[in-house]
Amino acid sequence: MEYLYLIYPLLYFIVLVVGFLNFEKIKEATYLKLFLFFLGYSLLTELIAFYIGICLKINTFYIYNTWNFINTYFFLFFFLKNIQGGFKRNIVKILILIYTIFSVIDVLFFTNFITKSLNTNIMVASLFIVSTVLIYFSELLQSNIILNLKDSIYFWIAIGVLFFNIGFIPIIIIAEYINYLGVFKYITFGLNILMSVCFILGFILSKKEYNN
Repeated sequence: MEYLYLIYPLLYFIVLVVGFLNFEKIKEATYLKLFLFFLGYSLLTELIAFYIGICLKINTFYIYNTWNFINTYFFLFFFLKNIQGGFKRNIVKILILIYTIFSVIDVLFFTNFITKSLNTNIMVASLFIVSTVLIYFSELLQSNIILNLKDSIYFWIAIGVLFFNIGFIPIIIIAEYINYLGVFKYITFGLNILMSVCFILGFILSKKEYNN
């Protein structure tokens, strides 16, 4: 089973390579360049976690908990940037505020950040990310870009993130009742592949004029 842990950094590496090969399409978009940095950070996280957790046999919950926080805030703000309607933007801002308050309370009073996985926090984060992506899609339906969705990398990133989180929410809910070393690992593995494929398609199929 340990070989599966090497698949994750490999996936991030492949997406990064494809991203840099298509950098010309995103070089004028700050958030898309930040997306590449986030992928690089995710790759580094997986490599460090593999070495500490698999090679040294030391607890890595704090590494993944940190990544989950950064992942949540990154995508909430990433899609907030692409939402123009004032009311819809306020909804996302409220979600960010609620998530922040919930996270502080969770870490301070309920779950040990260092030694436990923040499963409830991850579930709430996924729900909020899904909600934000759906709000983003609701704006797309009212814009001219709806006719050229495949030309926008934002659309592909949104699809990948949506599929991953929709699939991950029920898994994290029943995580305590299934084998972490079996079904859980294979399902998350499949979801990560699906999301990575969406990212790769976004870099390849998108056009510069739709990536601002």
